[in-house]
Parts: sequence; C-alpha cells; structure tokens
Amino acid sequence: MIDQDLVAYLAALGTAASTRVYLGNAIQDKEFPLIVVRRTGGSQPKVLGGAPLFERSEFSVNVFADNYSDAYPIENTIRDELKNYIGGLGSTTIVSSKCTLFPIDQSEIEGDKVTRWVALNFLFMHS
Repeated sequence: MIDQDLVAYLAALGTAASTRVYLGNAIQDKEFPLIVVRRTGGSQPKVLGGAPLFERSEFSVNVFADNYSDAYPIENTIRDELKNYIGGLGSTTIVSSKCTLFPIDQSEIEGDKVTRWVALNFLFMHS
C-alpha cells in the first residue's frame, strides 16, 4: 500500500531524520528531527464503462525539528526525490508525482519549547 511504501522510502533516504518517519502521528517525546506522513485525500476515477483508472493519493509530508535550519535540508531532499518521481516505490508503481504545495513554515510553542516544522504536499498517481 502506498502509505507504508512512502514511509519506508522516506526512511531510506539517509536524511538527518534517519528512520524516524511516522504515518499519521509521531510517537510522543521522540528525538528531532523527524518526519510525519499524513494522507490528506485520494480517489480512483473510473472511465464511462466503469473500469478503474490509476489511483490518486494526496499526502502531506511534515518535517519536525528544533530549528528551521535542521528541517530545510531534510525537506529539500524529500522534495528533490519525490518531485516528478516515476517508478517503483516498494509495492506501488508511481506513474506521476507532483509537489502541489511547496514548503510551508510552521511553528508550535509550548511553554519555553519551540517546535519548527516544514510541510510539503504531494499528489501521486499510482497503481
């Protein structure tokens, strides 16, 4: 399934986040930097005769870090690797990949702790 294949692919990229890549939510109190992948939508269009076409899946890829300077190199690697990606992604075959939303800077303040994160959105056409 594309969800797990995407998580495994990102964990194998060799970024500073290493294998700290999670689907949906990160484990609380995990070491930064880390990556959280969230499915934000998808569909499987059909032709008039009812036959299915490729599936479409949308994902938000979020890089969490203590500083933007730690998050951006990871984000840049992810964007460069997945933008216009075509080919195998684990058991999924990607026929089209598009970065639909370039980095959005975020921050979260909890007491004296500041968490920075950068978000990217991708649209994949796959089988």
